[in-house]
Amino acid sequence: MTMVPTSSGNKLLLSKMIGGGDLPTSDVVELLASHDTLCKKLTCCHIADKCTSNNDLALLTANLLLRDASDANPAIRCASISALAALPGIEESAVRALTSALSDQAAMVRRCGALGCVKLFDHCPDTVVECGLTDALYDGLRDSDPIVITNCILALDHILQAEGGIVVNKNIAHYLLSRIMQFSECNAVYVLTILLRYSPKSEEELLLLLNTLDELLLSRAPAVLVASVKLFLHWTQEHPHLKKDMLEVIQPSVCKILSRNMAETSYLLLEFIGLLGDIRKVFGPHYKYFLVRAKDPGYLKTQKLKVLSHISTEDNVCSLIEEVKPFCSDYQSFRGAVSCVGLLSKVSPAAHSMGLSMLVTLLDAPAERVVIAALECLMNIVLSKPSSEKNSSECAPDPDPSQSSLGNVEAQNPSILEKSFSQLSTHIEESELEPKTSYTAHNQLELPRDLIEAVIRALSREHVQEAAPSLVLYVLGTLAPHLDTAPDILQRMSSLSFSLPSIHADLVTAAAQTFISRPAQTQLLLGAILARAFKCGGEAASRAALVYATLQEHPSDAAFLLGATVRQLSPSNNNEVYREQQLEVTE
Repeated sequence: MTMVPTSSGNKLLLSKMIGGGDLPTSDVVELLASHDTLCKKLTCCHIADKCTSNNDLALLTANLLLRDASDANPAIRCASISALAALPGIEESAVRALTSALSDQAAMVRRCGALGCVKLFDHCPDTVVECGLTDALYDGLRDSDPIVITNCILALDHILQAEGGIVVNKNIAHYLLSRIMQFSECNAVYVLTILLRYSPKSEEELLLLLNTLDELLLSRAPAVLVASVKLFLHWTQEHPHLKKDMLEVIQPSVCKILSRNMAETSYLLLEFIGLLGDIRKVFGPHYKYFLVRAKDPGYLKTQKLKVLSHISTEDNVCSLIEEVKPFCSDYQSFRGAVSCVGLLSKVSPAAHSMGLSMLVTLLDAPAERVVIAALECLMNIVLSKPSSEKNSSECAPDPDPSQSSLGNVEAQNPSILEKSFSQLSTHIEESELEPKTSYTAHNQLELPRDLIEAVIRALSREHVQEAAPSLVLYVLGTLAPHLDTAPDILQRMSSLSFSLPSIHADLVTAAAQTFISRPAQTQLLLGAILARAFKCGGEAASRAALVYATLQEHPSDAAFLLGATVRQLSPSNNNEVYREQQLEVTE
């Protein structure tokens, strides 16, 4: 609506008002008395904004606003009621105006009346509660206009916030759900969120509500679809078997939304889909809708790569790896892509072999960041078995592939070591234990020769050692039995200057693990690293003391506690050989 003020003087006053300037009270009263609708609406907004800092303004305009609250024009009634609700000192008159507005014939006035109750509550909460406006708002939940219903819910939730918000009983829940298709997308989402506060009281009621909710689960509006799924999951917490049926219902809508190629919408939907748990049986056959596209923005690529592991099956995993492969060298998404390959490689033996083959190329990539991501992925793959060799409860991929980031991989080795060393107190006063068989698990690793050579080349790169020293040490200690040049790489790492104490501690751990696998080649280097760690103090000295105590007091358990592998040693003479090696180190 565009209406021109009748005088040039009013134009100037309105321009100053819109600019945020303060007007004399007389000028505000003059504008409010105008017969121009736009002028009245702007003036009412100014009064509501300035009344708290100008008491005279509220007193001098109250009568004019009360008169306009009965005007024949619904737009003027809305503006005056909104201003009256904000004025201090005339609460009784405002309550009468709001009560009348909530039963007005014009829907726009009823909408404004519900929001006016919020304004009145903000500066005079007791009046709203004592004068029965909450009852009028509850009556407004059965209004014929959906927006009035939404505004009444919003007002009640704000007014009753101290009591936990609006109370949703059985009648309100069933009524709102029966009217939900009449609401706009935004209002429908709000109402569905409010319905989360209600829980069905019987199986029959649950079935009735779910039947009504079925239509919403077919919605092509992403926000409505997500809100409906959340409500479905809330109502069926005690009936998890219904989740698969729900996934089958929403699958066509989800795929249709993703096919629109709307980046922001797809990102939010995929983020929610990733939280639904096991969805591979339903969405696995439709994996093409989830594939990463070259034109996708970086944030969407990353999100899609997270979800791909959730929809992978033995039938589609090889195709998924082929689709992800080009993005392993993409600047925006290489880390997510390489991490995704690691998760997909756990799905089946064929995917496991395929993932290891890809790593050979990635470990020789010219970019150090890709090599670092590939080393992280390698640890994910080699330290886990393909899902066909696990129970179904163990083969589910990690909920968030991004958790295999550099920081977490670097932290993994120390945390495992500290946990293992916590068992030392139980061994010190006990008799010698029988040799562990679990610490030889890495002997069973079967890594292709070309992969081992690629790992050696990657670990030998100076830029990689400087960029991710903890990761290099972790890989070096874990795969020491397979790396013939592990002592040489360890020697170069020990000569580098590291500022963080935690890296010195990681160096001690890697040296001990390498020593257990290759004692003859590493014993002198281990002694030098331990001696330097003791001089450094702090975390490095503590780690060195733990390693030293483990190797000296419990040599037969050292490999088990360090998570390392004994190479070329038979279980029968492990204990004696360790003691001899330890004497050489201490000398």
